[in-house]
Amino acid sequence: MATDLEYINLFNRCTISPLKSAEINRIIDDKILVNKSRYQAIRNKLLDLTGYTYRTSSFFTGTEDNFPDKNPKISNRFFNRPFEDTGLFSENSGIPWYFIACVHYRESNSDFTRHLHNGDPLSGFTRQHPANRPKIDHGPPFTFEESAVDALKLRGLDKETVWSLPKVILRLEQYNGIAKAYQRNNINSPYLWGGSNLYTKGGFPRDHVFSLDYVNKQIGTAVILKAMENRGIINIPRQ
Repeated sequence: MATDLEYINLFNRCTISPLKSAEINRIIDDKILVNKSRYQAIRNKLLDLTGYTYRTSSFFTGTEDNFPDKNPKISNRFFNRPFEDTGLFSENSGIPWYFIACVHYRESNSDFTRHLHNGDPLSGFTRQHPANRPKIDHGPPFTFEESAVDALKLRGLDKETVWSLPKVILRLEQYNGIAKAYQRNNINSPYLWGGSNLYTKGGFPRDHVFSLDYVNKQIGTAVILKAMENRGIINIPRQ
């Protein structure tokens, strides 16, 4: 775990491996952007936007007059904004959709038949840590969305109010678990930096087994964010 300034400096120093560039762009285009609305819907669910459905950056609701009373997290000025305004919710409103997308990629290769918690199948409760999730009002099978809400709430991520770049990177690293083995061997976590100049080798070929020679070939979440910023898709606030 690093300080805010250290995370920012790492992000600034990060350069994407030319050999990984095409793969990263495929992940962004074919796994992340095509499913942006699903990730935003999960964020909106955590914001209690129960009366809204995401459709191509617009929100629609019925004629329920007491909607603001049921959704106190939405300020009054929200209702003075036109529905066609694609900026109704800034990327700082709740958990950023790109945070959820990056976790989904790392935990299950963006597979919507698997739990966001750890990549176990949605056909049953999770078996790996955290086990026996989600805690909701019915048994399996589960939808990706309801399980994802449980996973994010379990980690208290719905309580975060500021999603600066250091906070995003910290929460990504914590989602995977901050391994002391990386710190002892001065290795940057591949969960964040895989596919960049900041990671070469070292990692866990299986649970609880660390090897200095193991190479984690998955792209790191911070590297995906860097590529998305480079393409102008997102702009993560620095503080």
